[in-house]
Amino acid sequence: MSGWVAGFDLPDEQWMMLRVKNPNEAKAAARAVAERGGEEDEEYARLLLPEFREICEQAVRLGAAPMAVMVPTIPLDRRPLIPVTAYVAPQLPPEAGRTMEALMDVLGVTHPYHSRPPEITEVELPLGPACRLREVVFSGEGPDGRPILREQISWFVFPEQLPDQLLEFTVSWPDLASGPVVEEMAERMAASLGLREAT
Repeated sequence: MSGWVAGFDLPDEQWMMLRVKNPNEAKAAARAVAERGGEEDEEYARLLLPEFREICEQAVRLGAAPMAVMVPTIPLDRRPLIPVTAYVAPQLPPEAGRTMEALMDVLGVTHPYHSRPPEITEVELPLGPACRLREVVFSGEGPDGRPILREQISWFVFPEQLPDQLLEFTVSWPDLASGPVVEEMAERMAASLGLREAT
């Protein structure tokens, strides 16, 4: 994505951007939480640190930037303590070509990690035409041995500024019951997705 920088709006003050290329970003993010000023924020930050580390490592593997996370003002009573993540990552177009039809053919395949077939729709974002992919995926086992599910919505956009690439914007969360609330938030974030020239 040389020459261009992606960005999107954060929904509220519970969200923070992570500078994932900074090797000390996990500690810096935890320190920012500790400095919020509440009596329990220091302990909250200590508990958040391993999740910040895992998210930063995942972002580096994906080539994702920016990566944003939702850190609730009031700590959750179970992990993950960071319930929602959102990121942008560049993607190569399908081998069949940089077309909506080719992309939907690739994304429509059901994989073993899907708990149900993915839902795909063609949409229009301010940044350009896009394919919206909604998935419920397996992400390990809980303490009781039952599978843990994550829901995620991804938009694969065809921006005219990137004629040889696609732009992926993904919002992911673990609690399926909160889906409608997070989905509405994700839609607003996707609508704000933009590119600016790198300086």
